Amino acid sequence: MRSKNTGELTMSHLYLLGVATLTLTSASFAGSDTNADLQARLEAAEARISELSAATNANWLNDARADEIRSLVHDVLADADTRASLQGSGSTASYNNGFTIGSADGNWSLKINGLLQTRWYSNTVSVDSGATPDVDNDGFETSRALLNFSGTIAGDYSYNIRWNLDDTELTPAVGTRGADAIDWAYGSWDVSEGWSLSAGQMKMHTSREWIINAEDQMAVDRSITAMATAFTSTGVALNYTQDDFRLNGAYMNGLIDSANGAGTVLVPAGGYPANDNSHSWSLRGELLLEGNWGQFDQFTSVEGNTAGTLVGIAYWDTGIGDNPVTPTTLAADGGQSGWVVDGQMQFDGSNLYFAYQKVSTDLVASDPNSILVAYGLYLDSNWEAYARYQNIDPDVAGTNDAEVYTVGINYYLAGNNAKWSLDYSWADEQVAANAQLGWQGTVGAPPRDEDMLRMQLQFAF
Repeated sequence: MRSKNTGELTMSHLYLLGVATLTLTSASFAGSDTNADLQARLEAAEARISELSAATNANWLNDARADEIRSLVHDVLADADTRASLQGSGSTASYNNGFTIGSADGNWSLKINGLLQTRWYSNTVSVDSGATPDVDNDGFETSRALLNFSGTIAGDYSYNIRWNLDDTELTPAVGTRGADAIDWAYGSWDVSEGWSLSAGQMKMHTSREWIINAEDQMAVDRSITAMATAFTSTGVALNYTQDDFRLNGAYMNGLIDSANGAGTVLVPAGGYPANDNSHSWSLRGELLLEGNWGQFDQFTSVEGNTAGTLVGIAYWDTGIGDNPVTPTTLAADGGQSGWVVDGQMQFDGSNLYFAYQKVSTDLVASDPNSILVAYGLYLDSNWEAYARYQNIDPDVAGTNDAEVYTVGINYYLAGNNAKWSLDYSWADEQVAANAQLGWQGTVGAPPRDEDMLRMQLQFAF
């Protein structure tokens, strides 16, 4: 197939040849004197034709080469784009509140989060009697080191797994430490609009303070009040969420009486053989009066934040069953029930949390109750001051209420992702030991107070 340039060249050839022919024809009448001149002109015309032909062929070769190079570059770029988009599947990799890998349609994803909390303590138990010396402790510890894996499965399903690398929350009521373990591991199914079903090891929805994750607390750690009912067990939960109301109901394995030096507390019963006639259930409802659900996943409220108010009420009941770890402590089929009313309020640079909790337990012959109030205020865009008050009534004759006062300050280097915290707490009698929170414990005689200074550096991603 001839190119346009080739066609133009042919027309030029014909024109020049025509001119040359006419010239030669005319020359036959002009005589021999002009033959030499005409021959010279003809040779010059043929040389010009050869020159134009060579140039045209060269240009055509350059155009073909350019097209070939252009096609090669296009193929290379397409291959690079395919590799960058994870083998051409359209998958994406980015950071969005966690390192996330997912399919282009969002139906499959994996989000990886992590938390590291390193603390320094200075703790003193003061004894009113001069015969007993004070007990002082100070030093460093890694309070939490964990990884979290969550994501979606085929669009309508999801999973959430938190791996605790040093098991600081396996038995949160006393904060005992041990081998690494799973804090929670469950899958969820979006049954229909607003309804979802979860199955696996999960938090029991008691107080807001327990529901909110450790990395999103305002103080260095949760209160004694919250840790007293920080239950985790294995079972199923049904969730219902609307714009201004949500409900969580769960049916799980029972909790058992653990044997430990800090007294009797309830911990997960473990596998099903340890749950003979022992089961737990809980129900929590929350009403959103103002704001959005997402803002209440943390306590702090930065300057410029949307105002919001959330109130909730929860009830739970758990049976010990026929196989308690320490059968002499409890009668068969004993257990615990309780309820809590609490609320969060967030403003432009400040926040308020309150909770009232009452428990009825067969662990001891009492119905303890507690009151908690916490308030935080931003001093500027990075510094936040906070205070917390707890009153714990053990409902035991001859035993005074325990009052715990905490004041502290946060410096947000990068929000909750990088935060430095310092707080001071003073407990007036009857505080149970809790390794997770740092309390040595002052339960018993003679009356004792406890002071604790905590400094923490938190990194979360």
